[in-house]
Amino acid sequence: MVAQFRATHDMWADDPAFTTLLDRLTQGSSEFRRWWRANEVRTTASGRKSLDHPRKGALQFEYTSFQANDDPALKLVIYTPI
Repeated sequence: MVAQFRATHDMWADDPAFTTLLDRLTQGSSEFRRWWRANEVRTTASGRKSLDHPRKGALQFEYTSFQANDDPALKLVIYTPI
């Protein structure tokens, strides 16, 4: 996830909200600092996600994401329950 977060860094590096979030993550987590310093960049167009819902329990989803050609800041992600 940090590698995917880093993939959006250049696009949002001047956004105060992004900078604040990055600062909070860096200051609050030694794991995040280690992963951030790894400088890994990755975009993932599809895959699987597991979520632990407080009432429903473990949920599994397949997802696919689509990047808008006209606006690189716009992305559509579709989650389908497995």
